[in-house]
Amino acid sequence: MQNKWMVASRSGRGHPDGGPERPSKKAAAMGAAALLLATLFNAALITQPAQAAGPLVVTLTFDDANGDQVAAANYLNSKGLHGTFFLPSGYLNAPTYMTTAQALALQSAGNEIAGHTVTHPDLAQMDANEVKRQICNDRVNLTNMGFRVTNFAYPFASATAAVEQTAADCGYNSARGLGDLKSKAAPTLTDVAEPLPVPAADLYFTKAPDEVDNTWALSDLQTVVTQAESGGGWVQLTFHHFDSTTDPLSVTTANFQAYVDWLVTEQAAGRIVVKTVSQVMASQFPDPTNANLDVDKPLVNGPAAPPPITVGNLIQNPSLETAGPVASGLPYCFAIGSYGTQTSTFTNVSPGHTGNVAEQMVTTGYVDGDAKLLPTLDLGQCAPSATPGHTYQMSAWYKSTASTQFELYYRTGLGTWTYWTASPLFAAATNWTQATWTSPPVPAGASAISMGLNLLSNGTLVTDDYALYDSISVASTFKSMTPTRLLDTRNSAAVGPNGTVSFQVGGASGIPANASAVTFNLTVANPTSNGFVTAYPSGTAAPATSNINYAPGQIVPNLVTVPVGSDGKVTLFNSSRGSAQLIADVSGYYVPAATSSPGEFQPMTPSRFLDTRNSAAVAPGGTVSFQVGGVSGIPANVSAVTFNFTVANPTSFGFATAYASGTARPNASNLNFATNQIVPNSVTVPVGADGKVTLFNGSPSGTAQFIADVSGYYLGGGAATVSGAFQPINPTRFLDTRNGAAPVGPNGTVSFQVGGVSGVPATVGGVIFNLTVANPSSFGFVTAYPAGAAAVPNASNLNYATGQIVPNLVTIPTGTNGQVSLFNASGGTAQLIADVSGYFIP
Repeated sequence: MQNKWMVASRSGRGHPDGGPERPSKKAAAMGAAALLLATLFNAALITQPAQAAGPLVVTLTFDDANGDQVAAANYLNSKGLHGTFFLPSGYLNAPTYMTTAQALALQSAGNEIAGHTVTHPDLAQMDANEVKRQICNDRVNLTNMGFRVTNFAYPFASATAAVEQTAADCGYNSARGLGDLKSKAAPTLTDVAEPLPVPAADLYFTKAPDEVDNTWALSDLQTVVTQAESGGGWVQLTFHHFDSTTDPLSVTTANFQAYVDWLVTEQAAGRIVVKTVSQVMASQFPDPTNANLDVDKPLVNGPAAPPPITVGNLIQNPSLETAGPVASGLPYCFAIGSYGTQTSTFTNVSPGHTGNVAEQMVTTGYVDGDAKLLPTLDLGQCAPSATPGHTYQMSAWYKSTASTQFELYYRTGLGTWTYWTASPLFAAATNWTQATWTSPPVPAGASAISMGLNLLSNGTLVTDDYALYDSISVASTFKSMTPTRLLDTRNSAAVGPNGTVSFQVGGASGIPANASAVTFNLTVANPTSNGFVTAYPSGTAAPATSNINYAPGQIVPNLVTVPVGSDGKVTLFNSSRGSAQLIADVSGYYVPAATSSPGEFQPMTPSRFLDTRNSAAVAPGGTVSFQVGGVSGIPANVSAVTFNFTVANPTSFGFATAYASGTARPNASNLNFATNQIVPNSVTVPVGADGKVTLFNGSPSGTAQFIADVSGYYLGGGAATVSGAFQPINPTRFLDTRNGAAPVGPNGTVSFQVGGVSGVPATVGGVIFNLTVANPSSFGFVTAYPAGAAAVPNASNLNYATGQIVPNLVTIPTGTNGQVSLFNASGGTAQLIADVSGYFIP
């Protein structure tokens, strides 16, 4: 039985949480598997004549490295007796478990340390490579810690012939089972002891009674010994906990000490002898011409884990359609996890939410704890990989008669799996319902995570179609929407000096709860001092980046694309000595993609990739390039990048253009600036063949400092084809009202064609373009929206004052005719310019 901090997979189906047992392994039923194992041993071993009955050998074994075993061991040793401790190496130093120092002290006191896998999985449910990693690497880990390790026990007493062979291949001398000898839990069995010498076919599943639990009285412990004393042989008793009020696999300290005292008396009378497993192996053959089996075999490393899945859905076999290695068992790469007291059974049911298979869990006799199906807590074959500091979006479809929630675990160190956190509860549902949640940042040191929907009461839960995505590096597709105002602090209170405000994205205005990133126009209004604003995922540390710089009294807009926090929110930080009003108009969002395809977006926490203030300003008519591909975890072959571009300290007026390195500079601009202005603008631009982006300083006479803060990138590898993927193009001017056409009049509108122009398909899911206002004759703002919409949305893309040149990036759906409309909300005229840098596949 495992506590919440170290959940373990359960063996088989229909077993109570008290722990599954292996069916009795009788000699008459061993068949071909046992005969195969017999060939491992030499002829002298197999033909050894039967040993005359001697004193019964009793071995006290202790499973799982539970911390409460230390005091029991100390009492045992004080009476001159010693035990065998089967330790999962991944459990050591975890909460409520032994420390390495405590286990070394047990060995120094004369006790035996033995193997019990790394993470205590059900080996019969795992594939051959993971079985070998679990068994072999456990012995390697423990040996490297300073232990002598020569014997093994199967978690949950669950093994197959192939698993037993692996125990031999990993260098163990024996392996213990459970449930093959008569005891309180199995009174109808006839075998009361394992013969000595141990039959060759039993060495890798030595017989033992069921594990001791809280229903055993002192007399039950004594009976296991007295019933076998007359015939001799070997009896192994298995203990887990002492004085536990929550785990049924427990005995009282009083009963255990009384039992030890009784064993001392029995040994003194010559009726028994207490030995460790290694001592039994050493005394297998009283004839000195036969070598004993207590030998130190070479260490064997398990196979390397396969490369982890890092992009797309991290869950293997997410629809549960592929069966595991055991007939009528669990789906491949899934296991049962539980703690507490209840009985939970698992069965395949059909049909699933999709496909033919779903998994049904029925919990009865609930007292406490929970049970769930979750990706196997292993060493890398199936467990989803994780990156510390990243958040993860998870979902699963379910039907349930009771409320359910995601319960999460993470793996660290040698393979320790630890309880992490749980989601809010999801209501019972009679029809298929999708549960979605985003985790907090993964703790430091974690290398993998696992999650599953649980039951915290009696009930029936059916699950299917699991998904887990890295929120930071998840491949996502874009969904455009009519611009919608999700934040306007003018309706509440200004954001104070060095203050923050957060607004809800996931689950708001039709945006899915699992949105990975959002694109919105951020506007600063009525600031009372100089400052800048930084947008970042809620619940994370504010990055050393900026999205908007402003001066007192300015109205400054900028487009922002940023990951969404685990709570579905985005946070805005006002870095200023004064207050400011902040407005956010959302025009689209990104959702996780099922697979990684060219053009899909990977949001990332904003990170500074270029700051020429740390080197030299860009000269008039000069360029500077910065590396994107292959930097900070970005793949080498990205197709495009999104970054906030800021010009600082220009010594003259000018403009700046971003474009793919190694290509001709386009007739386009990304921002315009005047002397000494600080001007930001969001940029989405193709990346050159060398993985770089080039920035051009279009000032005729002045230098300028350039800063680039990257917030995401688009996958390369070919043309975008999947819905929501982005196809970059070289920035191209699609509209310039200065060329012959009249400026846009007061409260006037101009539309321009996107679909079917300059290689853009006739139908697109959205367009990205840089919008610039020039020569306005009065103050005002501009709103971009799909042509043909019923009304101009209550949103803005940029604000301007008389005579200003103001740029801003726009991401917007196109109308049914493939056009975008621009509305000039002003009492004066303005020239409008649109430079398109790409489009989204519909």
